[in-house]
This record gives sequence, structure tokens and C-alpha cells, in this order.
Amino acid sequence: MTIRSKNQHLYQRNGIWYFNRRLPGNSGHQRYSLKTTDLEEARCKRDKLLAEWAKFAQEVEGHNDVIALRRKYLGLFKEDEQELFEDLIIEKSEELADRLGAWHELKSLRPVEELSDKAKKPIDFWKTATGRLTPFAELTPSWLESLENKKTRLDYRRGMEVLSKHFVAAEEITWEKARAFLREAQSTEKVSGVTVKKWLSAYTNFWEFFDRDTAIWKNHKIKQTKTKKPRPWSSGEVIRIYNSLVQHGHWLQHPVWIAAHTGARLGAISKLTYDPTNQTIRFPAQKREEHERVIPAHHAIIPNLEYWVDNQKSKSSISGRFSEFKTELGFGPEVDFHSFRRTFCTEMENLGCPEGITADIVGHKKQTMSYGVYSGGYKLDQMAEWLTKLSYRVENP
Repeated sequence: MTIRSKNQHLYQRNGIWYFNRRLPGNSGHQRYSLKTTDLEEARCKRDKLLAEWAKFAQEVEGHNDVIALRRKYLGLFKEDEQELFEDLIIEKSEELADRLGAWHELKSLRPVEELSDKAKKPIDFWKTATGRLTPFAELTPSWLESLENKKTRLDYRRGMEVLSKHFVAAEEITWEKARAFLREAQSTEKVSGVTVKKWLSAYTNFWEFFDRDTAIWKNHKIKQTKTKKPRPWSSGEVIRIYNSLVQHGHWLQHPVWIAAHTGARLGAISKLTYDPTNQTIRFPAQKREEHERVIPAHHAIIPNLEYWVDNQKSKSSISGRFSEFKTELGFGPEVDFHSFRRTFCTEMENLGCPEGITADIVGHKKQTMSYGVYSGGYKLDQMAEWLTKLSYRVENP
């Protein structure tokens, strides 16, 4: 082996040895001071750098996902390792530029703001992978996957959709812009202060997840809107909603019709079991309920129950889709899926049903000592007697 091959990638300047490597595919070079005047020590450091380079190159090659590259890069604590890894990310962004046919434009002397969208993509790739840019479109999906609660994930996704209408990346937003956005969003999206606070929590969580400064989302005053008192659906509205769902062949028709005839909570409907032999429904305990309950199945919902037990959806799926559906029909925040529970109780009261029977059907706690503590509850045939009197007139679609 020649002296020259032993000293490959090395050059000396002012007595200090440097690592020098040409970037593949162009005339650029990577240079690092090895901080030594001893040739043998320089060779050892050079070999270590080349080994790390090969290791990182293999990792980068295995990660086409910019999110994975970002996590790896930001997880490196040594400055020299970050420099090596960033050089490899630059190579990958240049490969992207070549595939897009934007190499010559990218290497031109034109200002970045004058480049085409195609030429900006490799730059954004490099910025995102090295943590210099936090674009919502690319990073939101991986962040949402980290959230365990489905309802929270649904609320946060909606908040990010609204934020993405105004901004592309986190770096665009200052505290003043955040304040203006929150005020505008509450007005243009026609949402309550409570909803905006949920979105604010989402933005803070997103910023924390990607190690951004959360200060821009702090100390904002959210306008408190007067919310209308929750109300039950009218009998006519129940019929309108159900008919519309049936006409569209939407699966929501089943939980809606079951709720209207049982007064069950959304969570209970998502996990109910049905006994076709005895035509009874078993609901799991919800909220402060101590025990599960069994009630007779209203004859009008037998087909819905038979479909539902084989095609049940999660609580968050029902809630989210129903919220969209009722908004499409023009209903406001004063009515929601829980309003079917209010409707059922109202209808039973209008029929003259004893309050204790209605309480046993819907799972309400009885208020008196005699009924609340000592009573074993009404029998199924007594519940069935009153349930059969409940009737919504449904027009044929």
C-alpha cells in the first residue's frame, strides 16, 4: 500500500491534519479539523470518521421518511456526529432535487423565495430532517399517532386542520400572529371558546412534541361565548334525522335509532350486547353507574340491533361522524348525540311513565333512600309495558 493511499482523505494545513472528502455527484467537499499534528493519530481519527460515515449512510439509506431522519438527527448529542449525519441528509436532498429535475435551478444563484415549488422541496426536506423547519402537513400524522385517546386525537386533528389553513410551518408563527389567528379562528369557524381552548392545547402539545418553543401559545385570552342550554331533539327532528340517514344508507341510522328508543349513552351503545332469544339489551356501566343493566328491546329497533352487534363502531367514530352530520343538517351546538337521551326521557315523561322505571331503563341513579338504596329495580315486563308505548312516526323514504 502506498503512502498516498494511507493518507487518503487527509491533508495538512499549518501543521494541523484535516479530514477531506468529496461529496459524490458534485464538486463540493466536506472538511473537518482532526485537531492533531500527529499523522498516526490523524489516520485513526480519519478511520473512525469513515466508519461512522458508513454507519450513518446505511441508516439514512434505510430511511426515506423525513420524520425518521429528523428523529435520528435530533437524537445525536455529539456535534461531529450531527455534522456527518447532516451531510448525508444534504446528499439525500440533492438526490431528491435530481429526481425532480430541479438540480440546476437549486444550484443557481437565485434567491430561495424566487425558486419554483419543485426546487424548494429539497430545501424543505433538508430543513425538516434537521429540525430547522416544522411543516404541519408532513409532521401532523406522526404526532397524532402518538396520542392514545381517540377523542383527543379527533379534536386535535380538527385544530391542526384549521391552523394549516393559515400557516404552513411552525416557524412562521409568532406570539402576535398566534393571538390574531386564535381570534379569527373563533369567529370564522363559528366555534365556542371551549373548542378554541382545546385547539390551543393541541398546538402546545404539537410544539412540545417537536421541541419547539411553546411560549407563543401562552397567555392568550380566549373570548368566552355564551353557549345555548343543551336541549332534547323534538320528535319531528328525530324522525327527520333518521329518515335522512336511512335514505343515504348511512350506518349512523342504527345507533341513532337505538339511542332514541333506549336513552342509552353513546359509550354504552358502542359496547352493547343483544340477546335475540329474549330480545333484551345489555349495556355496560357508564360514568357513575355501578352495574351494567339489562332492558327489553323495543320492537322498532330489533333490525338495528341485529345489524349493530356485528358492525359496531367506536364511541369516538359515532360522536365525530354524528357531529359532522347534524351540522350539515343545520343544527347548532345546543343539540348533540346525548340529546337523544334527553328526548327519550322527555317522551317517557309525556307518556306518564313512572320516573323510577325511566331511571332503570336509562341508568339514572334514583334520588330517594327507599328506591335508591333498597330497591332492586323494576322487572323487565314492567319496563317493556312502557317502552311499547313509545312511538316515533317514521315516514317511508
